Amino acid sequence: MKRLLIVVVLAAGALVAYNYATTGSITLVPSGGVSVEDREVSELRQRFERARTQFAQAHRAAAIGGVDTTGDVEATLADVGRIERELAALKKRLTSPPSIREAEDLSRAVAEFSRQTR
Repeated sequence: MKRLLIVVVLAAGALVAYNYATTGSITLVPSGGVSVEDREVSELRQRFERARTQFAQAHRAAAIGGVDTTGDVEATLADVGRIERELAALKKRLTSPPSIREAEDLSRAVAEFSRQTR
């Protein structure tokens, strides 16, 4: 009986871990996952974070080694511009309040980054 209880607890733990990995929420039974809108905003946020990291790396390389990184910086700024345009178009289509809030937060972060880099 004790072994059965241990197996059940381990199986439930594995199910919770799997659901967390696939849906991002800690539940025993999956609830359908993340909405398409949330996923689109999340993808734009990830792209923005990558661009911000690339921008910082280009500046560090220029400061430390005196390497010409203008091409990297320009490409990153162009990518941020594309993200900004895609985000503006996405915000017009969003309907769920959490997605709208997340898009507004991302929009503010992108605007702040653009302001700092000009």
